[in-house]
Amino acid sequence: MIRILLADDQPLLLSALETILGAQDDITVAATAADGAEAVEKARAHRIDVAVLDIRMPVLDGIAAARTIMELGPRVIMLTTFDDDTLIHAAIADGVHGFLLKDAEPDVLAGAVRAVAGGESVLAPGVTGRVMEWVREGPGSPASATALEGLTTREREVLAEIGRGATNAEIAAALYIAETTVKTHVSSLLAKLGARDRVALALIAQRAGISS
Repeated sequence: MIRILLADDQPLLLSALETILGAQDDITVAATAADGAEAVEKARAHRIDVAVLDIRMPVLDGIAAARTIMELGPRVIMLTTFDDDTLIHAAIADGVHGFLLKDAEPDVLAGAVRAVAGGESVLAPGVTGRVMEWVREGPGSPASATALEGLTTREREVLAEIGRGATNAEIAAALYIAETTVKTHVSSLLAKLGARDRVALALIAQRAGISS
C-alpha cells in the first residue's frame, strides 16, 4: 500500500484529491494539510511514501516544504498551473520527483503516484511544454553530442518517450518491450548522459529535440 500526504490550500481541490486517490486499491491517504508548514508537520508525524504538494501554499510554500519533506525520506510530486514557470524551475533544481498540472485526469494522477513511489520521476507533458525555452537555455550543461550519439536506437526511443512524460509502463506499451527492459534502458541512459534522475533525462530530451 502506498501511503501519501496531500497538501493544498484550496479545500475543494484537496477534498477532490483525497477522494480520487483514496479510492485507489493500492493508495491510502495517510494525512492532509492546508499549507506547507502543516505538510512538513504531517510528514514528520506519519509514515509517508509520497507527498503530493501544491507548488504555491501559504505559511511555507510548496518548494520549501518539499525540500524538508524529501530530507525526511518521502518522494515528492508538485502540483502546478500554467503560470508557475519560475517556481517549476526552482523545484526542478531542488530535485523533486514529479510535476503534474492541477487539471490532470484522475488516472494520470494515480499513475504518477504509483510511478514515483516505485522510484520513477514524472514530468507531465504540459509542464515540459511550458518550460521548453527555459530548458534550451537553462542551468547545467546539456548532454554532449558525443554522449547522445553513443546511444543505441532503442535508448533514443526510450529517451524520446521520457521526454514526452511517459512512465515506464507507458514506454513498455508504446515500444512493445517488457517494463523490466525499460528500467534497464533508463539506468543506461542515466549513466551515459550523466543525468541524476528521470526529470533530468526529460529535460535533456527536450533540449536536444529528441522528444519532438
